[in-house]
Amino acid sequence: MMDKSILETLSKEKSHIQKLLESIRKINRYQSKPLDNLHKIKYEVSRIEQKLKQTKLNNFTIKELDQYIQSVKSKISDWEEETRRNFGQKLEEGLKKEGFELRGHYPLLKVSLYTLEVNFENSKVLIWYGPRQEKLETCKLDPNEIIRKIKILHGDITQRCFDDTKFLSKIYEAYNISVYRQNKKLGDQIPISDILFTYAFLIQDKKFKMDPTKSNYKEYGRVYFSYDLYRLKKKKNRR
Repeated sequence: MMDKSILETLSKEKSHIQKLLESIRKINRYQSKPLDNLHKIKYEVSRIEQKLKQTKLNNFTIKELDQYIQSVKSKISDWEEETRRNFGQKLEEGLKKEGFELRGHYPLLKVSLYTLEVNFENSKVLIWYGPRQEKLETCKLDPNEIIRKIKILHGDITQRCFDDTKFLSKIYEAYNISVYRQNKKLGDQIPISDILFTYAFLIQDKKFKMDPTKSNYKEYGRVYFSYDLYRLKKKKNRR
């Protein structure tokens, strides 16, 4: 009977070869559209390199596989540059059609009130409010998806009804309540987070006050508060 250790070695080698074949086939397929599959190509290249360190294939086979990998890797920097160029161009053109202007340089791009943190390595884009104040969304490296999400976010943030007189009145009320709760006196400084917390409850409608459940709560967080303060300042400057 064959030694058990030899059988285990052969079994492991079979598994390595199958995985190597799988990765090579994927890379060959992905290279038909390298810009769309760059992240996947880099992953499979890394996978092959890892398997080559573990395999007991003969030196000639390993050398041939290594040459194949090096030929793919030699194209990656050009693909990356083209991906950056195409992504930026499509994003800028698409945003312009929607009335937005794209500014800045990778990895941080500016669009209206938002910062886009672009990660080509992970094929992801983080959408932040302001200069990375609040994270709003994470999406894939797709200009159309990014534009769609920015439109939704921008409408949600900026198209809410706003009455500067009512806003100021409620802010003052929230400040007074916070002063009382913290046993301070009028004129003392209060953390803005405390005022926001109180203000968010003051603006709830009757439905929530009668039944204070999560489903009846009207969301109002730091992003809305920041934008409303910005709108207030903008209105004052116009007067």
